[in-house]
Amino acid sequence: MLVAAVALVVFGPDRLPELARNAGRMVARFRAETSRSVADLKRAADLEDLDRELRGLRQDLSSVRSSVTGAFLAEPARPRTRPADAPPPIDPEAP
Repeated sequence: MLVAAVALVVFGPDRLPELARNAGRMVARFRAETSRSVADLKRAADLEDLDRELRGLRQDLSSVRSSVTGAFLAEPARPRTRPADAPPPIDPEAP
């Protein structure tokens, strides 16, 4: 009440409604910018979580790849041999 009375005396009854409208617009802009900033921060936090999860998946994939590659390199290549009693392969298209 005291602030309103001082504003009425200082600015006068003619300018007070205009000042109140301007103050209301400024508060509305401030709220809009604040909510936009909060939304941007939330979006950035979600992106950081997704990036962290993606890095974890890449590490898992890399470890699986290295273990599979290591398993193939660790086993010596064995020549394919036919059992002695097996018939020779037949090519049905051969003349």
